[in-house]
Amino acid sequence: MLRAFSISSQAWKNLSIPAGIERESLLGMVCEQCQSLSDSRPRVYLLIATAFALAGYAWLLLFPWLVFASALGIYHAVFNGEVIAWTLLLTWLVVGVLAALVSYRLFHFRPALPAGRELDNLSCPALFKLVADQSRHYCSIRIDRIVLSGDFDLYIRKTPGFVLPVWSTNTLVIGLPLMQSLSDTQFQCALARRLGQFSKRYNRFENWLYQLREIWPLYCKEAHMQGPGYQPVAWFFCAYARLYRMITVPVARHDELDADTYAMELFSDEQVLDMITTQMVCRQYLAERYWPVVRKLAASNARVLDKLHTGMAAVLRAGLTAGAVNEWLAKALAVEDCCADEIPPLASRIDNIGFGVARMGALTTNPAAAVYRVRQ
Repeated sequence: MLRAFSISSQAWKNLSIPAGIERESLLGMVCEQCQSLSDSRPRVYLLIATAFALAGYAWLLLFPWLVFASALGIYHAVFNGEVIAWTLLLTWLVVGVLAALVSYRLFHFRPALPAGRELDNLSCPALFKLVADQSRHYCSIRIDRIVLSGDFDLYIRKTPGFVLPVWSTNTLVIGLPLMQSLSDTQFQCALARRLGQFSKRYNRFENWLYQLREIWPLYCKEAHMQGPGYQPVAWFFCAYARLYRMITVPVARHDELDADTYAMELFSDEQVLDMITTQMVCRQYLAERYWPVVRKLAASNARVLDKLHTGMAAVLRAGLTAGAVNEWLAKALAVEDCCADEIPPLASRIDNIGFGVARMGALTTNPAAAVYRVRQ
């Protein structure tokens, strides 16, 4: 049986944030200003986003540097005069001890890998072959793990193997409900856009900024696993990661549009359009019909949150019938642009690949999960 899945960031947002709160909050205002600056002066915006990205590295390197600086300060306080400068010596001793403690915790920092059921080559050989073939085509990053989750999504999560996010364990996280709803071709197309996106052949710089959106929050989430001394890092990143995500929404949107373009290398324009439309319509249907019910049930029974994946694909298939597809397609196209959403609107995505009209058929009766023999 598939283990209980962790709740995705989008799920938590739908469960805990009232509609429209992003635009009313300070972070929402920051996001809107960044989008405006990105449209009017893209180079200035990228410079600001880069400065914010480097701030995270600077904070992580600050404490080892303070250890070195305190050692020099202690040396000068003791040996650089005829009399020992006790005040300076004690100050540098306190700074050095605290910085050494934080540096020690940082050295042992190891964030947890994405949760879910890890697949292996023996149980899903066709899926592993598909990932390997597409990775070779895009010369993409090495996929170290493939994990099945309960989200209606497919993404690559880079987990730092050291305190600085220089090298990482790359996990391909595949949502079981997505595999149960998309056809084989649609799933292959969705996989191609992610592997192409992270190949960074013509979006290397923006994809680096995009990856940090998911990496910086790890330094806050793992705070409970650390002993005394890690708190200055956790406090900083709890505030910094949220601000960074808002500032880099325009970068994320552009990178998502690039991902759609990458998929067109292996699939026809119509197939990419079909994949984009199906995913976005399903996303809209879940937002209006699935998550409201989950929120209502979770208010009286928190255990509902442990089984968010159960029945999600069945709900989609029951609601997105042939007769209802056009109605939901129109709703997806009419959704207003949300400044805090890293996924561009459906109209922008289909325009990006050269189409003016979206079209979609009913969900497949032979989903990718059956083709690749992926089950609960």
